[in-house]
Amino acid sequence: MNNFVERLKSLHISIGIGETSRITGATTTQIRYWEKKGLISSVRRADGTNKRYTLKSIVSIVFIKTQLDEGYTLAKAADEVKQYLKNSDALELLLSSRLETITAEGETAVFDFGPIDNMPNSKILAKVSNKDVKLSVEEYK
Repeated sequence: MNNFVERLKSLHISIGIGETSRITGATTTQIRYWEKKGLISSVRRADGTNKRYTLKSIVSIVFIKTQLDEGYTLAKAADEVKQYLKNSDALELLLSSRLETITAEGETAVFDFGPIDNMPNSKILAKVSNKDVKLSVEEYK
């Protein structure tokens, strides 16, 4: 399972603008405009390939599109997406730097976040089942 966690951390998923438009509901014109405004970014896998959009950009596009559909201005949506991205960057850092393993205990997924900085003989576990999350501290065995 540790290999799975490492592979999960290293995924670099991206899709083209047409598919991005289809799954987000934003037009290709909107996507290009938002990119020009610096609200989202694209990547190129190799020289001469088309622009591709990462999962992070796709989430931003959905966020902006939802805000606009709810009546917010693009400026307000841009401010909101910036804060959202700060939070998602923090979550990505937490997962990439602290998640050590994912195991199963019956129907429960157990996320091991490793040692606690001020308690190096203990680790933080998150046990998730159905719609319930329990956090615990356990000593290393």
